[in-house]
Amino acid sequence: PDRAVTRPSVSSAYHLACIGTSLRAILEMAGARFTALAVSGLLICGSLNTITMKVAFSMKGTNLDGHQEVFQKPWFITFIMFVAMSSSLLFDKSMWRRKNGLQESLIDASPDAGNYARSVTWGYKVRMVSIPAVFDILATGLCSMGFLYIPASVWQLLRGAEMVFAALFAVIFLQRELFLYHWLGVGLCTCGIILVGMASVWGSGAQADDGSGGGGDVHLLLLGMGLALGGQVVQAAQVIAEEWLLTEVDLPGLQIVGFEGVWGGLIMMAFVWPLLFWLPGTDHGHLEDEREAFSMVQSNAALTTMIALYTFSCATYNMAGIAVTGALSAVHRVMLEAFRTSIVWIFGLSVHYFVDPNSPFGEAWTPYSWIEVCGFMVLMLGQAVYGEMIRLPCCTYPVGAMQPSNMASPGALRNLASPLPPARKQEANPETWASPLPSRAANP
Repeated sequence: PDRAVTRPSVSSAYHLACIGTSLRAILEMAGARFTALAVSGLLICGSLNTITMKVAFSMKGTNLDGHQEVFQKPWFITFIMFVAMSSSLLFDKSMWRRKNGLQESLIDASPDAGNYARSVTWGYKVRMVSIPAVFDILATGLCSMGFLYIPASVWQLLRGAEMVFAALFAVIFLQRELFLYHWLGVGLCTCGIILVGMASVWGSGAQADDGSGGGGDVHLLLLGMGLALGGQVVQAAQVIAEEWLLTEVDLPGLQIVGFEGVWGGLIMMAFVWPLLFWLPGTDHGHLEDEREAFSMVQSNAALTTMIALYTFSCATYNMAGIAVTGALSAVHRVMLEAFRTSIVWIFGLSVHYFVDPNSPFGEAWTPYSWIEVCGFMVLMLGQAVYGEMIRLPCCTYPVGAMQPSNMASPGALRNLASPLPPARKQEANPETWASPLPSRAANP
């Protein structure tokens, strides 16, 4: 009788364990597939952001005077980016979920709520997101202006300068300590950027000399690279400001991105657009006239489609970045950036050689393009050394390193992680430094 009772219970437990194991395996498989889908979205939509922007800047529309002109409206594109970011709020369930009371919805249930009530209110957090929005307006505007004058691949590669400026600002303003391998990574990235710039200038001059098409004014090329690098300086400053000011802004990632989009759009309509209209420039006497931008978009269905595709790719890129926050290692992030740059470059080459050699968003292969390839490889190597993905025998590495924060700040989401060197738990004691060679450390 005892066996008759025992056997079913053991069998039931066994079946329940098998079911639990199967469910875990299914959930892990679903999570892996979702992560792969999100990473694919990052790669495809990240490349589309650059390609659609460049294509839009080469298209034409009808202005308010009834004349055709090229759509060179970098600040309008900046506004569209914020519109795309604000759409993230539509997909944040916590924004629309009913809570039990007003106090619970506005005050976080944290032990320090009594001492720091002002810092934990939901409204205060939302208002604090307006600070990175101001940085993002200036940074994206400068980068978009520079994009008018430089090839897409060069513009994409110059984005690597943000890490260089962020590291320097971390030393100056945050009193972070950079180790030898950090400085080597910064130096390699700087050399890579210089090689890319030199190849672009020399290649443009060579195209202009042989009349092969695609060569432009070297002065405008230098202006474009200067504006793009200026944008990277502002974006690095944004990361520093977030480190100072957004430590208590623990809003969900979708809310941070969405409210930055809302703030950015409102600030642009209230202050930036009037300022652009008032400042003198080449856009019918203004630096940029947004009335002309709306007229040109409405007059050209292809341009409207390109703007809509850009909006979709920006929104999808942001949400995919939030979905994989914390799931990607530094190696994955560098590989994604390398693939993204390669896609943009291959697209430009394909347009030039297989579609139209005179296309403004095509890129020709010049005798100096090999230098740009070398610059690209040196830049990726510098990021790998800086992020400790490649450990050099000549360097020592501190142990007890804190992982970079996974806070879904705008700057961190743009890079899929903060570009700042992480704070160290034991950075003052040389005895805790680790050798890059495990056998040497284990057998001194």
